[in-house]
Amino acid sequence: MAGTTGGGGRVRTYRGHLGSMIFLALLCAVFGGLFAFFGLLLVIGADAPGAVAIPFCAAALALFLLAFCVVRGVTVVGDDGLTLRWLRTRRLAWADLVAVELEHNEPASAQRKRPVMGVVVYHRDGRRVSLPNVIDTRILSAHREVEVIREVWERHRGADWTPRPEVAGTARARAGASARDQNSVVEALWWGRTAVRVLVFGMLIVVVLFLATGNAESFPDIPGAVLAGVFAAAFLAPVAIALAGVARRRRGEDRGQDGGPEGGEPPPW
Repeated sequence: MAGTTGGGGRVRTYRGHLGSMIFLALLCAVFGGLFAFFGLLLVIGADAPGAVAIPFCAAALALFLLAFCVVRGVTVVGDDGLTLRWLRTRRLAWADLVAVELEHNEPASAQRKRPVMGVVVYHRDGRRVSLPNVIDTRILSAHREVEVIREVWERHRGADWTPRPEVAGTARARAGASARDQNSVVEALWWGRTAVRVLVFGMLIVVVLFLATGNAESFPDIPGAVLAGVFAAAFLAPVAIALAGVARRRRGEDRGQDGGPEGGEPPPW
């Protein structure tokens, strides 16, 4: 997280660390190229059906988009509001915000073995918006930055700004549901990657055993399309289960369950 003071109404600009951005962008670009290359190799070199290359090319496209977002991501805190650049540019006026909060990012904390904090804002219409690059593994730094943003918000939201506690409460409830959904998907992705690693490790063991016993000629000739289907299924199965759970929870919220408005009552906004 990088915060700088600027002129012309700009109070803070948050960008990613340059070294980390370059590393992540190159990593995404390299793995995206490998996914695309492997998918085309299966089609051209192994005579697999063209549909086999679709998931690989989709993964490559997602990685290329992630690299683009990593380089482009920035949050600008100004006198007139927030400007967020990620995949697209969004502008939020201070008068339209009802809260600025610091949240604990549990998946990132578990992965890095240390607290990871992020800043989110709640819009008057109930939306929860995460601020790109306003995130840090140093708790004191994150607390300091959220206080700076909150101070600018309170100073520039206008004299006619009125609190909306019912909207803020509903927004926080929806933010909690969104965090649960995000945690489910992150956990599912972890299980999918683990399943692929287990499959790769198991295949390596089998290949080594065949080579060590001198039975390399009897190793079964498995079509590339079958291997691609098995690996894709192993990776996507946990994700599909997680997304089904997310959809089921959302249907429950729409019916007034799981902390939502009872009896189909419309939200306060």
